[in-house]
Amino acid sequence: MIYPIRFSLKSKTMRCLLYLVFLSLIQFLFFVPTALSWEILTDKLDLKCTQTSKTQLDCDYRLLLPEPPLAIHAGSAGSSLDITGNISYPWPGGITAILFMVDTSDPGRSDVVEINIKQIAKLLEFSKPYHRIGLASFDKKLRIEAPIGAPEKQILSASKSLRAVGKTTEFYRNILKAINVLADIEADRKSIFLFSDGQAEDKAYHHQDVIRAARKAGVIINGLGYPRSVSLSVALQNLRRLSEETGGVFVETDNSYELPKSFLGLPFANIDSGGKFSIDLSPLSNRATLTSPEIALTFETDIGDLTTQIPVTLAATTQAAFAPATAAASQTTARPSMATDNIPVIQVVTTPALPQEIDSLLWYGVPVALIVLIILTIITLIVIYRQKGAKPASRVTETPFKPFAYLIVQDEKATNYPITSTTWRIGRSKDNELTLQDNSVSRRHAEIHRYSNGKFIIFDVDSLNGIFVNDEKIKKKKLHEGDIIEIGDIFLRFSLYSADFQLDEDTAVQRTKTPVHS
Repeated sequence: MIYPIRFSLKSKTMRCLLYLVFLSLIQFLFFVPTALSWEILTDKLDLKCTQTSKTQLDCDYRLLLPEPPLAIHAGSAGSSLDITGNISYPWPGGITAILFMVDTSDPGRSDVVEINIKQIAKLLEFSKPYHRIGLASFDKKLRIEAPIGAPEKQILSASKSLRAVGKTTEFYRNILKAINVLADIEADRKSIFLFSDGQAEDKAYHHQDVIRAARKAGVIINGLGYPRSVSLSVALQNLRRLSEETGGVFVETDNSYELPKSFLGLPFANIDSGGKFSIDLSPLSNRATLTSPEIALTFETDIGDLTTQIPVTLAATTQAAFAPATAAASQTTARPSMATDNIPVIQVVTTPALPQEIDSLLWYGVPVALIVLIILTIITLIVIYRQKGAKPASRVTETPFKPFAYLIVQDEKATNYPITSTTWRIGRSKDNELTLQDNSVSRRHAEIHRYSNGKFIIFDVDSLNGIFVNDEKIKKKKLHEGDIIEIGDIFLRFSLYSADFQLDEDTAVQRTKTPVHS
């Protein structure tokens, strides 16, 4: 039954509405930028710079070269600028989050997966204490075999259970899921090591979806390509592009599926490179003629200098706030540029400043928005007030879904697990329909199939300890009412009825005769 809502300030609904209106006003009144940020990605440099005040520019960089920079210089309008706080990665307390992601989508790749297991063990030998490593497999679904930060022994143990059993490859969708996992991790560097042949069967997810998500979350994709055959090796282009456009490296195995020794010797070099520094902009703030100068950043390396231009903004007057002055910065330059011709820009992602119309928005847009909010609030209150006289609506009672059968644990608790799908998987892994947290149970231990004729068949899915039905070890067996199923150290009773079935009242059946009409 639906009861009418009272038209009163004491009503919870009214208080919530007023609270939402208040939050909306705050959002409109304070919608001004507080920082400018730019990001440059080339085949040699990954640079992110943020300006949070008119006197300081903070930069975080990775040099995609085997050696660190010899020196870093900054200057503008013929004057050099001081670089402070220059420290190399990993800095004290720095953390690198890494997810090994293995393609297990095709039973024909069983030999490749076996080699992947050995290569994962080899990569782990080069890990450092600040590396937080996890393991995942994917085909149609993404499965976290060992969470990020798990001990090395747990990762090695989980890798040994990897098997190529999937039939389809949802390539891009699963990479997006892996990026989301890394996005929730607090770390200074984040990377996916993608073991795959590059085959993708996605229809609704695409390459650019992954690139946008990876750049937003700061995730680097290192592609490890295992060609299926000469004709199918073209799919490795998917891995190559993902690596290039996220600042990672791409390596391709030989015919024996062996990774290059140069990569195996320094597998984490491109993630752990670079560092961070700050540039003092104070000398520029005293120049009245400079409101939107460009900072020239130069990285000295053994193979030559890498130079890029970063635009910054300075307050026009001493009374002006930093945030509104961002409009001037957007007029001078819309994006950073690379000054060295031999450094091709792969991707440039910028966060531009708001245009000069910000003042018009604040003076005219906010009042209009307030009027719209007031009108919407009045309409909402009228609708709520009119509901006072509305007739209570009758509640629709939904018929609950009846399970096909039940598995009842044979202990003092007698926990009842309803079988609600035609394929019911049992095991220790969380992606089973029935998860049994017991070391005697395999990750995927058994499956119960219900057929259209009402029969139930239980299968042993190559479990370690096997399955017993009524003390008989089986691989496949038809289930009957009351059968006792032994899975590891856990005993389950199969029943077509719930555990409290005996508590239900018996139904009295009356025999009636059909009346005879003369």
